[in-house]
Amino acid sequence: MRICLISREFPPDTGWGGIGTFVHDLALGLKEIGQDVEVIALSKDGQDSVIDYHGVPIHRVAVDDSLEQYQMLLSVMPYSHSLLKALWSLHNKFLELHARKKFDVVEVPEMFGEGVFLALSKQCPLVVRLYTPHFKFIDDKLHLIDDAFDHQFLGLIEKLTLLTADVVTSPSSDLGDYVSQSVGFKDDEMVVIRGLIDTNRFCPEGPKALTDDSHLKVIFVGRLEERKGVYQLIRAIPEVVKQCPNVRFYMIGNDTKTAHGSKSVLSELQKELEKNGCAKYVVFTGPVPHASMPEYFRSSDIFVLPSLYDNAPLTCLEAISSGTALIGTSAGGMKEYVVNGESGTIVPPADVPALANALIDLLLNESKRKSYGVEARKRALELYDRKITAGKSVELYQFAKANFDFKRQFALYRKNSEDLLPRSEDLLRAFDKMIYDLMYKRSLSFRLSYWFHMLKDRPKLFTASIALKAGTAISDLLGRDALPERLEKLKKLIDDQSSRETIRK
Repeated sequence: MRICLISREFPPDTGWGGIGTFVHDLALGLKEIGQDVEVIALSKDGQDSVIDYHGVPIHRVAVDDSLEQYQMLLSVMPYSHSLLKALWSLHNKFLELHARKKFDVVEVPEMFGEGVFLALSKQCPLVVRLYTPHFKFIDDKLHLIDDAFDHQFLGLIEKLTLLTADVVTSPSSDLGDYVSQSVGFKDDEMVVIRGLIDTNRFCPEGPKALTDDSHLKVIFVGRLEERKGVYQLIRAIPEVVKQCPNVRFYMIGNDTKTAHGSKSVLSELQKELEKNGCAKYVVFTGPVPHASMPEYFRSSDIFVLPSLYDNAPLTCLEAISSGTALIGTSAGGMKEYVVNGESGTIVPPADVPALANALIDLLLNESKRKSYGVEARKRALELYDRKITAGKSVELYQFAKANFDFKRQFALYRKNSEDLLPRSEDLLRAFDKMIYDLMYKRSLSFRLSYWFHMLKDRPKLFTASIALKAGTAISDLLGRDALPERLEKLKKLIDDQSSRETIRK
């Protein structure tokens, strides 16, 4: 099959986040089983390019700046404005490649509705893969995201894409059930396909990053944020070190400004450790290059991820594949990847005593740690190797093609598909003008700022506008029903010059 994977993220240029890493391994897994696959992703340097990445063409696209002119939209919906620019760029590149040689199927992540234009126009069979939709972040108030219209708009785009896709797949039943309830799917409209991992890279054999054999080593890998359960982990440490003083915790990941008041989470964690006298037991490494992560997993005794919610975290699969004993929580999809008591320990979320007891139990029981690791590695090879998931995805793509033949007659946009982006821009332009007109009418400071910037930045346009207003006023005093021809021409010239641009700088 000729397969197109569209994702804003694709490593290494745009990071090794969960979505980017999954798409990376899926693309290589599809290539390894003989599929013809191409990837469209954003570029890091703002330049369009195409490279051959282990036999997979990666099309890097710059963010389209044509929407920059809609600065009123930027002012009232900055989040949506930024992401719409990315959607524009990715879809334009798809149109170019699809016209050159048609794809059999396209896969996109659900987050921010990256496949919305394909879903509306039905140009190609569309598979949407769930990670964690933005509307769940809104519903659960994760990452300090509120229910403002800006965020609700993105959630609406996501749901529209899901409802009009040919197939939707989830890496866990937990997330699949949540999304099904949110958008109104029937039981048979959600397909669960588990995550994937490069079992050759993440394996028990190989060099180790942590070589201190005098201590047992527990690693946490992830952003330092409340959702990852970092506060609960830090609060469990005092009880753990009472019984296991030879332990060291390694916190691997970026700090975030998601503490109350948009403050540093790292700073709060360090203060709490100082307060309870446990600072010497914890090392904050900061971010580690993804290429080095296998060395950290295989050199640790325990991997712990006490998330308050996680769909199907990539780090969980990396630990499983590395043969590392794992402690996770039942919040989200992790419980579907770990057999509690066989390949890991699952505890309730936000339960500090249960987390402390699970850590103590494994730290004091070497045979259990090794048993967990062996069973975890076995499950990774049998269930989660990227070639296995790639093969299941191809079956899913065939299903999407069959659905597409039926669903395309119900496309929401039935005109020429190449007109969809221009028509969408007409809508954005109208919205932008509405906000501008409202501000100009209601706000004296906005009008004064507008004229000041026009005088400073575009004096000729300022002079023409003043002349038009003076001529219009004289025409009104004389009781004329229409403007003289010269004033009409001047008015049209000013309109064509997009005079509103000056206030938007």
